Amino acid sequence: MDKSLVTETPDELLSNAERDILTIEVLLPKKYYPEDLMYNIICFHTTMAVEKILKSYIIINGKDIEKTHDLSYLCKSAMGIDASFENIRGDCTSLNEFVPKIKYSSKTSITKQDIDKIIKSLNNICDFPPIKTIRDSFNQKHQYRIIDEENAGKM
Repeated sequence: MDKSLVTETPDELLSNAERDILTIEVLLPKKYYPEDLMYNIICFHTTMAVEKILKSYIIINGKDIEKTHDLSYLCKSAMGIDASFENIRGDCTSLNEFVPKIKYSSKTSITKQDIDKIIKSLNNICDFPPIKTIRDSFNQKHQYRIIDEENAGKM
């Protein structure tokens, strides 16, 4: 069976990943009920952000990658470029376990304990030096930055 390859550019992938991360940052401190619905949405955006970031990294490094949602596979592919991705393999594997639960079943709820682990894994992946480098470069190129409300009106 012929699998199709990702056709988006690294910039497109990173732009969408940054949108997913922004969604997480907006939703996380909010209180919504039922909470599990909010947690499912946050988990969905977390797995999507990591997927897009990993795909972007792979493509930036001159490799083709199949269209897949399998974070373990994507991390393994990144490890073929840089063995240090072993350092985030556990986080990718952990997040990967949530993918079918949140995408294909309405019967599974994400708990507060799950969301704490999910956000910790996202932070570990985003702070991982090769990932941080491509995100920082993208954000600088596109002038993305976080500003507080007090300074927003001064721009």
